[in-house]
Amino acid sequence: MTADREPGRPEAAFWEAELRRFLPDPAAALTEARGYVCCPICWVLGHVPFAYFGALARRWAEEEDLRRIVCASGGFCHHHTWQLHKLQSGHTVATAFLQVLLARLDDDLPPRPCPVCHLQRLMDEDLLPVFVAWLSAPPAQEEYRALFGLCHPHYRAALARDLPEATRRTLVEAERAQAAALVADLRGFLAKGSPEERPSRTHDELYAPRRALLKTAGNEDR
Repeated sequence: MTADREPGRPEAAFWEAELRRFLPDPAAALTEARGYVCCPICWVLGHVPFAYFGALARRWAEEEDLRRIVCASGGFCHHHTWQLHKLQSGHTVATAFLQVLLARLDDDLPPRPCPVCHLQRLMDEDLLPVFVAWLSAPPAQEEYRALFGLCHPHYRAALARDLPEATRRTLVEAERAQAAALVADLRGFLAKGSPEERPSRTHDELYAPRRALLKTAGNEDR
């Protein structure tokens, strides 16, 4: 459990409210995510910055706790700072970072983790056990074998849990089958690399390099 979620921590209530706001129903979110060719957990996490920064202008004006958390963090990480720049107006950026920079002038403590990164870590903690619980049902195990599956980091994290034997076997067998299919698509993509052969690439072969990245590292915007 992340330290900020421990009972009695001064910011526990804030982060639990953030989870209710951005992940009100983990099971429903994963159900929707399974319809896409990507790691379902990463798919859910990838939507966080868009929702977070989309609401930031209104929340910044109304929520003192949010302003305090962001200022204490020294703003956002490199990746999320530039996402904010792409998703919000210059007025919102200027308003937020005026206070962030003023807070730095008065605070010589090391900054805390990026609030968006931290929220994604908390969501990760909630999503993985929900995914494992779903996979423990036999009908889900059959469905999962036909899906894209988990990215490698989430696959490793799932295997590190205390899983029922049938669930563990499904994960391992499905991962091997999904990886074998992707290897075949990658080989087809490479074999058809000449100008004459490129039009003959199948849909799966055409997208195999991107799918290999998704399978190995997770979604780009997680």
